[in-house]
Parts: sequence; C-alpha cells; structure tokens
Amino acid sequence: MENYASKPIMFILLTLVSFIQFVFILRFLFEIMRVNFYNPVSQIIVKITDPILKPMRVIPLYIGRVDIIIILIATSITALKIYIPYSFSSFEFSLNSLVLISFGKFLDEALTILWWSVIIGAVGSWFMSYTKHPLFSLIDELCEPLYIPIRRILPATAGIDFSPIILLVFINLTQMILIPPIFHLARIL
Repeated sequence: MENYASKPIMFILLTLVSFIQFVFILRFLFEIMRVNFYNPVSQIIVKITDPILKPMRVIPLYIGRVDIIIILIATSITALKIYIPYSFSSFEFSLNSLVLISFGKFLDEALTILWWSVIIGAVGSWFMSYTKHPLFSLIDELCEPLYIPIRRILPATAGIDFSPIILLVFINLTQMILIPPIFHLARIL
C-alpha cells in the first residue's frame, strides 16, 4: 500500500507527533524538576500543553511530584508515533506490546532529553555572554537538582565541575539498565 504520496504524508505526521511528544516530555521534566514557570520558554510549553492537560485534570492523579496524566498522554502520543509508520502496511501490534513499547520509548526519550540538556548546559557554561538567555537558565534549573547529590559526594575541585560528566554516565547507565527489560517484556507479550 506504500506509494509515492504516503512517504511525505508519513513524514509530516511523524514530525507533528514528534513535536507534540517533545513538548509533553518537556512539561513532564519541568514539573518533576520544579523549574521556574515564569521563564518564557516554560510559559510557551505550558501554553501548548494546557489545552490538553486541563480537561484531563478533572481528577488529579499525582504520585509525589509525578503527574500521571502527563505520563499517560506522552505515552499515548509515543504510541501514535510508533504506530504511524506501520499504519500504511499490514503489520499489526498487540495493544499490550504497543503500550509497553511506548512507555519504554517515552522513558528513553525523556532520558535522552536530559542527556542533551546536560551537554548544552555544560557547553553553554563556557560562554558567559549566553548564560543570561532564558533557555540556558531553564537548562540550569532542569539539571541542577540532578547535580546536587553528585556534588555532595564528589570532593571539591579547583574550578572544574565533574558533576555533568558523572550525570551523563548515570543517564546512559539508566538507559542501558532500565529500557531493554521493558522492550523485552513487550516482545514476550
């Protein structure tokens, strides 16, 4: 069923769905890390996600700082992102496998966004003129709660902060340990 018109349509759909997924993952990370919601970048994310989140928050579902509604929406959007390329073919998913794969992919992409935030924050810290930009202050607020426990353990060094390097290793280890069992479980179902 794949023809010359289906690839551009699939590309546009995947791009839109990926953008929406990225925005919801950012909203999830912003709420967990308690970033400043008066930041202009945070306000853009809130304005994009609120029309979908507000009607769904009739019954608040929180576990500590974790908003379960955002996780459910982001997992659903991830499922749509996974399903779109296969919708033009005869490949079929079981619903259980699709939900598990989507949740695993959601966690993987959230950790990847954190990984890139650490990289951007570390590179941005080398340039003093850019540290006043709202994006860099947002990245600092996103990563700082993760740096604090590492800085407590590491001894103080003269001018070199090793906490981003340790955090990058920890994020990669988390992805290697946490994500494959989820995908393996989805394959069994």
